[in-house]
This record gives sequence, C-alpha cells and structure tokens, in this order.
Amino acid sequence: MHRHAVSLLFILALLVSVPARAGSDLKPWTGGPTPQLSLRDLAGQPVSLADLKGKVVLVNFWATWCAPCIEEMPSMQRLRDKLGLAGFEVLAVNFQEGAARIGDFLKKRPLQLTILRDHDGTARTAWGVRVFPTSFVIDTDQRIRYTVTGDVDWTSPKVEGQIRALLPKS
Repeated sequence: MHRHAVSLLFILALLVSVPARAGSDLKPWTGGPTPQLSLRDLAGQPVSLADLKGKVVLVNFWATWCAPCIEEMPSMQRLRDKLGLAGFEVLAVNFQEGAARIGDFLKKRPLQLTILRDHDGTARTAWGVRVFPTSFVIDTDQRIRYTVTGDVDWTSPKVEGQIRALLPKS
C-alpha cells in the first residue's frame, strides 16, 4: 500500500508540473473577474495585487520542484528588469513551500522578483490554477487580459509586445 501511495503522489506531481505546451503563447482571458490576491512575501510583509493598480502585473504560480517554472523564471526577470520603470511588475506566487526551501532555491538563482507564499493553496484555488506554471497578465485596471498554462519565453518579441501594449502611456 505504501508503494502505491508513493507512486500515486509521483504521478500527481508529474501531471501538475507538465506544461500544456512548452513555449506557450499568451491567450486572451475569457474567464471572470480578477480574483483577489493578498499574500505575504518571504520577509513576512503583506503584498496585495490591489496595491499595484496602475501597473501591468504578471501573476505567476510556480513551485521549486517544477522544471518548466524554473526554466521560465530568468526570462521573467529579464522582462521585469526591462519594463519595470515603465510600470510592469511580477508577483511570483509559490505553491505551499516553506520560506527556507524557497530561500535555498533563490540562493542558486539570483532572482529579484517579488516572491509570495501561498502557504495553504488558497490563492491557487481562487485563481483556478491546476498546472504549474500558470500565469496571468493583469492590466492597469486590475483586469486579467491574458493567461498561459506552461512555460513562456517572456522576452520573446510577441510576448513582450503584448505586455508593452498594456503599459501605462506616458
């Protein structure tokens, strides 16, 4: 019985972390309104999506054990570095992992993204996330404009263009 339970957990982990299509494109959002998002960062400080109104925000759900998540994070960082001053922000929502594990992960990967902890899976459920990574692009009025399941090259000309089109006009 124990071997069966371990096998079942392994299969479940694989299913949850397999992207729908590697190198996916952003798809227009056809779902409902933007769910609330208010979590704590690694320092324990509260961070709320509502506080970022007026910015374009990439909300990315990920885990340290998810290979496609790890693969796409450097391109998220590059896009954040490139467009941050223009009003672009990334909220990387980690799924139910402890601060120590996330900290160890970040020691190996120098990311300067806002990492939030979904310690009990409530945010994942509210956002309807079933596969990692799953991302949502939120416009300046806090509406979900695009979604993608699977890893993305966030600096590809097409994806960057879609994000730039949403940025505040100066």
